[in-house]
Amino acid sequence: MKIIVIVFLMFPIIMGKPLYGDKQIYSLLKNQYEKVIDFPEVLGIHIFNDKRGRVLQIDIEVQSNKNKNMIMAMQVMSQIGQYSKKPFHKFIVIEHYIKQNAPEGYESDAECAINYFVKQKIKESGWMKNCLSNSIIQRKIDNWSILNKDNKQ
Repeated sequence: MKIIVIVFLMFPIIMGKPLYGDKQIYSLLKNQYEKVIDFPEVLGIHIFNDKRGRVLQIDIEVQSNKNKNMIMAMQVMSQIGQYSKKPFHKFIVIEHYIKQNAPEGYESDAECAINYFVKQKIKESGWMKNCLSNSIIQRKIDNWSILNKDNKQ
């Protein structure tokens, strides 16, 4: 009887999803982006804290303004970001255009993005309307990561 109780109590721990630290999340993201066909060049992956919590940001170089680039980046961030030991509260994608000086930025609530891309609890229209913002470049972002394009990893 004791064995059954112990197995029953251990089952959620054994079957729980793995959780990873920042270095592992970084590596998993890098590997996942390399697997996605037509994924734009990754200029940087940044993990930092802002006033509300942890942020996962990716900078990508793109040819043109197509939502598919941002959506691909958000999808991979959601798929990998859900496994962080310390949950993210926000995902940010910064698109750097080859023929433009000004980048374009998008941010999404992390939990909401995971609910759309991973758990499929909400529809794309709900995610875009309620969780996604593309005006982040116009306002000041605390702890902004400096991108050094000449020092590609």
